[in-house]
Amino acid sequence: METKQKERIRRLVELLKKTDRIHLKDAARMLEVSVMTIRRDLSPDNNGDDALPLTLLGGYIVMVNKPTSVSAPHVKEKTHHPDDLPVAILAAGMVAENDLVFFDNGPEMPLVISMIPDDITFTGICYSHRVFMALNDKPNATAILCGGTYRAKSDAFYDSSNPSILDSLNPRKVFISASGVHEHYGVTWFNLDDLATKRKALQHGLRKILLARYALFDDVAPASIGPLSTFDVLISDRPLPAEYATHCRNGFVKVITPDSDGE
Repeated sequence: METKQKERIRRLVELLKKTDRIHLKDAARMLEVSVMTIRRDLSPDNNGDDALPLTLLGGYIVMVNKPTSVSAPHVKEKTHHPDDLPVAILAAGMVAENDLVFFDNGPEMPLVISMIPDDITFTGICYSHRVFMALNDKPNATAILCGGTYRAKSDAFYDSSNPSILDSLNPRKVFISASGVHEHYGVTWFNLDDLATKRKALQHGLRKILLARYALFDDVAPASIGPLSTFDVLISDRPLPAEYATHCRNGFVKVITPDSDGE
């Protein structure tokens, strides 16, 4: 029988197949244990003669001799930024039993989906091939793919001339990625092709959740999604700059970071 310690180590190994490192605090939040518990799990004194595939390095958990992944030659894999991990953990924690959730084409969305516990039953709506495959990997997830013409550059499907499945669905939660967040220009995105689908999801969604790394604040991308007040929740990897924190309070946008009280 797998012990709780071995289960936690197994889950960390699975996560490190998707990212290079995990901060100790993020690992503790994800596994719902204390930092000291993680430290004890990884201590050689608690593992006898078993050589762990993980180690602690400067406050981060890393793989020992992490294997190089080989992708199919025709697939151009998108990678997420290291700072997306705490955002993904917090976002995944918002998905509840029987939720209907929209995931956009952000590079961190497959990571968000991988963080959702396998025992949660939910339905994910997407238009990205990568996000669709991530949903298919979840044993209790139902994936709905918005159809259309596939564009390899975006690895997504688009159809502006026909009705969308989003026209008849009201997702309980809508996860939207940003390329930039600015006080004057609002929330922006780099790819104009995605704009119509993002806006349609926001129009029909009950709870609109923005995922934005701290480094993206004050940046402006070509496609305007809408003002920051469009969203109900903003999730970031660090406390926001003071002016944005004030802007969110004034616009009734709830801010969630690793240092705040999560949901």
